[in-house]
Amino acid sequence: MRSSASASVYRLAFRFMKERKQTKHGTQPRSRHTVHYNARVTVKNEGITRYSFENHQSGLVKLVSTSGSKIIWVGGNESLYSIKPAQDSKPKLVDVNLCKDESKDSDNSECAYRLSLLSPGAKGNLFFCGSVHENTKCCYMNSDYSMTDCFRLENYEPNINEPSLLVDDMLYFTKSEIGLYRISKDKNYNIWSQAPQMEQKYLKLIAGKGKNEGKIYSFFAEKHKSEDQWIPRVSQSCMNDRGGRKGHLQNSWTSMIYARLFCGSGYEFSQLIDVATLETDNDIKIYALFRNYWNMSAVCVYNMTKISAIFNSSQFNSNKDHTKHRPGTCVNDSTTLSDDVLTFMKERPEMKDWVMPENGPLLFKHCHYTHIQVDRQQNNTVLLLSLESGRVHKVLEKSVFIIAEYLPFPHGTHITSMLLDASEKRLFVSSSNEVVQIDLKACHVYGDDCTECLLSRDPYCGWNSFHCTFTEKNQVANSHICSPALAAPSKTEIGAETSVVHVPPSSRHFLLCPMTSHHATYHWLHGNTHEECVRSDQGCLYLIESMNKTHEGSYICVSSEDIYQKTYKKTVAQYQLSMSRSDAHRVAPIVLPCLLLLLTVPYFLL
Repeated sequence: MRSSASASVYRLAFRFMKERKQTKHGTQPRSRHTVHYNARVTVKNEGITRYSFENHQSGLVKLVSTSGSKIIWVGGNESLYSIKPAQDSKPKLVDVNLCKDESKDSDNSECAYRLSLLSPGAKGNLFFCGSVHENTKCCYMNSDYSMTDCFRLENYEPNINEPSLLVDDMLYFTKSEIGLYRISKDKNYNIWSQAPQMEQKYLKLIAGKGKNEGKIYSFFAEKHKSEDQWIPRVSQSCMNDRGGRKGHLQNSWTSMIYARLFCGSGYEFSQLIDVATLETDNDIKIYALFRNYWNMSAVCVYNMTKISAIFNSSQFNSNKDHTKHRPGTCVNDSTTLSDDVLTFMKERPEMKDWVMPENGPLLFKHCHYTHIQVDRQQNNTVLLLSLESGRVHKVLEKSVFIIAEYLPFPHGTHITSMLLDASEKRLFVSSSNEVVQIDLKACHVYGDDCTECLLSRDPYCGWNSFHCTFTEKNQVANSHICSPALAAPSKTEIGAETSVVHVPPSSRHFLLCPMTSHHATYHWLHGNTHEECVRSDQGCLYLIESMNKTHEGSYICVSSEDIYQKTYKKTVAQYQLSMSRSDAHRVAPIVLPCLLLLLTVPYFLL
């Protein structure tokens, strides 16, 4: 006799099936131009390497890489670790005892430096700072873990969570409650933006190149402390800014000017979440991640040439005329600027023209993204976006195609940082107690078929006549293999192996069809019937309510997916059902797990 729990499971499952069938009639086939807002495939473990931190309590918040050293530095408030992906299976705890050089006569019992800044240094070195009681000590660390060129900064306390940038021997870092600082070992400048009534969230610092060399750009969100709306902005400052004269912006920026970023038409996006850059041959592209008040995400793309042009030529919001000196223009000695220019700069001048994106926003209607990294592969731009759920999306910029969803952490894990190793095509993602390496060139996850490899639309992957494999830079895959013109529009003749199943008379039974692609549609074929699958996390299902002679025969699960205006079909699963001679009304072993899983599927997905 069946338990009441099992009976309720069956009743719920059959109600889903019945209502699904009732709503199916009269529906039209899916359009070949359907826009998908979900990932095509889910990657759980393939190409993922985990680095765990034993006995770590303080929380990992930042990832930094240094060019040439092949080291990933992982920092929290209390500890610094290093990972050498080519050598290490476990992170190495790095000794950053900033107290060992203290005076022997001083009391070191309260010497407890908090790691407050991590930034890539020159020649593959790491630049880091530790702070205690608003006193900061900074050092360089080389690949042998030796600290060199240490110096002190009195009355400074950076925040490891905020952006920083080291240019030659000059350090730039932000304090969201104050503004942008500039400090060096020899020239101990203390420069910030005067905006006590404003609140900022700084996201990225970029050093200008080419015609913009000698300038620093900061991207941040800003709001008035008495209001709720955040405004996305970019500022430009001169690196050689020495501040004004005594009483006139002394030790403050005299060259900082502002512009507003625009993203979205109709759905205007104003909450700037994160910023990534991509260097091209003659420019720097800015990929800005936004969110709006309808919780939609979008990415808008800007370029530094246009941003610089607005700072150089746009009118200011103020009507004041400065014919002798355009505010924000770099000069050899900012202390010689006139009083009227310094007074004007104290008002935080903003450009009248807004910075517009290259094209319309890349929309993501159902995803709440938190971090962004950008890579270039085979003349395609790939966005790497972390979600609030702890997952990561690999997205093809062209036509906003979500190639894959990676599951590096348990659902709901907060991702603290992301770092792209573009040379090795690896993405590092951190939570508060773990770092995960995602191999972006793991192409076997798409299957062992040529057309399936092509369907992935992954620019890292190509077909080499035998496998779906990583395609090296500037290497063109064999063009006649699996080209759109030669790709088979149908593969139903090459199917899965047939499973023979014996089902007791009058019993209920489920058939399971694995779902490789979430962009495909799945149907069951049985005789003259053609029914769509019931989707679940494990696959899609076919339900037999009461086994009898009419249910005997062949059941084929076929997937259909569009590619280059053709439909690619594949047999995913095949079953041959027959009634067993047993009179026992029992549940086949596969039935109950599927039914229990079905309970977890939201009804609107069915």
